[in-house]
Amino acid sequence: MRILRTLQTFLPEDDDASQQAWDLSRQLQQKGVASPILTTYWHTDPHLPEKEDVDGVSIRRLPVQWGMMGYGFSLGAIGYLRRFDIVHTHGFRNFLTDSAFFLRS
Repeated sequence: MRILRTLQTFLPEDDDASQQAWDLSRQLQQKGVASPILTTYWHTDPHLPEKEDVDGVSIRRLPVQWGMMGYGFSLGAIGYLRRFDIVHTHGFRNFLTDSAFFLRS
């Protein structure tokens, strides 16, 4: 089983959603359940790697094509979301969460 976590922004941003997603993914990974994190470069350092593996957790950052009113559109997420058994979204009213809702419902 593969469980994808999505957040519009992720570590090194220091907020509760990022910490919660990180803790859940890391603990599942330690139990042998793949739980990568999909995020974007929205309000994040653009020099961070697009793909990285930290403590066994795969992190993928996608570019944001455009944004308005705190909503960053990242069209690359659409195909990516379909590859997982479960999509666990953190946060609301962002493109990753809304896309997961409509594609996986």
